[in-house]
Amino acid sequence: EVYGYARSRRVVWTGFAALVFASIMSTAVVALPPAPGYAGQQALDAVFGQAPRIAIACFIAYFAGEFSNSYVLARMKVWSQGRWLWMRTIGSTIVGEAVDSVLFYPIAFLGVWSNELVLQVMLTNYVLKVAWEVVLTPITYRAVRFLKKVEGEDYYDRDTDFSPFRL
Repeated sequence: EVYGYARSRRVVWTGFAALVFASIMSTAVVALPPAPGYAGQQALDAVFGQAPRIAIACFIAYFAGEFSNSYVLARMKVWSQGRWLWMRTIGSTIVGEAVDSVLFYPIAFLGVWSNELVLQVMLTNYVLKVAWEVVLTPITYRAVRFLKKVEGEDYYDRDTDFSPFRL
């Protein structure tokens, strides 16, 4: 909203790098032998044992969801000529979280959980994420107003290359 899609793209890639690091660490935790006398390895394996599948789901969903969110926000800002911040933030969240949820939950949990449970958790989390965006809208207004004033920036993505791969 404040800095534009190109800076958002950098933030998304930074988050992606953090996901890669967390995945490597989860894999290492499971692979390392437990300390002598440690009785919790089975529980640790149960929690982190699906780390590769969940990591792949995270990578795909995060990448697609965050770039969808950023793209929709940027395009809506140009379309609305900078008006209706609430519509842009909520609208982009509706799209971004839908993309994220539709990718993450089936990739991570189909075949492990029942289809009904995957659908139930996916829809519940989607609704909660969108509702959270709605609830935080007044705080978003204050934060955006503050950043635009302090930074002296309010970027419009009129001539932006929206490729997620351009750094």
